[in-house]
Amino acid sequence: MFRSFTQSLLTALCAAILLVASVATSHAITPPPVGTPAPSAADKNKNAKRAPNAVREIDWDELIPPDARTKFLAGPPPAAHDYLGEGGMAAQQVMDFNVNKELNGQSLKIPGFIVPLDVGKDGLVSEFFLVPYFGACIHVPPPPPNQIVYVKMAKGVALDSIYEAYWITGRMKTTNKTTRLGAAAYQLDATKVEIYKY
Repeated sequence: MFRSFTQSLLTALCAAILLVASVATSHAITPPPVGTPAPSAADKNKNAKRAPNAVREIDWDELIPPDARTKFLAGPPPAAHDYLGEGGMAAQQVMDFNVNKELNGQSLKIPGFIVPLDVGKDGLVSEFFLVPYFGACIHVPPPPPNQIVYVKMAKGVALDSIYEAYWITGRMKTTNKTTRLGAAAYQLDATKVEIYKY
């Protein structure tokens, strides 16, 4: 029963991505290859010094507890296909809820890809998962909960494209959130969403 629930959950995730792709893209954008990692905050921060109360830019490895980072592998696991191919069982989300407790309550900015959870009739997205790589779907296992951030915004945002990487800024909480599409070990109350400029 759990496996059936997980498969329908991941199928719904794929459907949500396709729905927003058709609603949100007003011009043709070529999606990145599945598994393309989110840009690194370090790319923008190489020699930057941070003021005491400034927003801290972080990378995905910082969501992992410090004592577990040696085992951290960036990027998606290999696609999971069985003899049925695309008609096979859904890839399972590894349920790792271990978080970096130091991030709780901090004002942060993190780059990633958006997976919409709530699209209003006006086309605005007010709830979404932020993930570290493009294309987490039914046969590419979604990241574990400690590599997914549930983002909620007071006002919805119009997405130019779900194929773009975005910077998300807000206050981080180490709070678990489970939706019909998956589980997250972090929640970010977002104040700003902007396209990542390479």
